[in-house]
Amino acid sequence: MKTKKLVITILMIIIIMGSLSAATPSVFDVGVLNYYKIQSLADTDFASYTPGLRLEAHIVPWFGLGLDALIETPFVDNGSFDILATTDITFRAPIGFFEPYIALGPAYRIAITSGAVALTKDVAYSARAGFDFNITSIFTIGAEAKLVVDDLPGVIAGTAGTIDWLDSTLVGLTLKAKF
Repeated sequence: MKTKKLVITILMIIIIMGSLSAATPSVFDVGVLNYYKIQSLADTDFASYTPGLRLEAHIVPWFGLGLDALIETPFVDNGSFDILATTDITFRAPIGFFEPYIALGPAYRIAITSGAVALTKDVAYSARAGFDFNITSIFTIGAEAKLVVDDLPGVIAGTAGTIDWLDSTLVGLTLKAKF
């Protein structure tokens, strides 16, 4: 029994010291996003991969502003490139090696076809939650989920109709460079 308590105490000390010795929180992040819709994973439709880029600036260690640009399913030939641009506010807990976060904000859909650019009038809303592991003082790897809802007022009022939550939720990995 004493040995078990000693092992648990040593493990707790190692975890706490490891998180305290991790890199300080970043001020600016540049990230590469690698997403799939949950429905695409369930259907094993790997051509519907959604890559993206993220720029994020942190005003204070726990609060920041982000900008994402995702190219929705670039390997599915539909004659256009559909871009999902999101801006959000980010709340994170920079507790060392492990950094959980949530972000909320508006999203805009942009379609580029044969040189023409079309921006949809309706504003969608996005929410994301995830966590990062600070691998080095510069690089992090993380996992996150992002929900994009096209009619948030309708969802709140109950008039949005049927929403395919599996098709509206993206999951994936992130790679970030911290500055």
